[in-house]
Amino acid sequence: MKTFRELLENKENEYNNEGGMSKGQLKTMIDAAQELHDMLSDNDNMPEWVQSKITKATDYIDTARDYMKNEIKTESVNEKKSETWEAGYKRRVVKTTKPEHKEKGYNWRIKGKERPEISIKLYKEKPSQEQFNKEMARVAGHEFGG
Repeated sequence: MKTFRELLENKENEYNNEGGMSKGQLKTMIDAAQELHDMLSDNDNMPEWVQSKITKATDYIDTARDYMKNEIKTESVNEKKSETWEAGYKRRVVKTTKPEHKEKGYNWRIKGKERPEISIKLYKEKPSQEQFNKEMARVAGHEFGG
């Protein structure tokens, strides 16, 4: 699975390393905003068009920041979700240590992906990769309405 940065770089040549240019523009904005901030006192009046430009600039930069934060967060979530079936099997199929499982003859469990303390399914014998895949497909179908 491609990372956010790879997607940005390859999206039909729409994005071409604009990070440097954007950082330069942001530096200019920081300098201009600081200078304006230092010029003003709390009781100053200014023309409505100036207030409007500051409001728009604030809205635009806020929107851009929120978009980028969400994309980075989405990239992080997608990286977590990109675990292979084989890696998931190795990480999540574990021997159970709970006495109540052992009393019923269960020795193995599939632990939760995000919450390892929960058991997705219990087994008496170690499940095969195929059994794990089938159970994960069933759980995913249930979680996503399939």
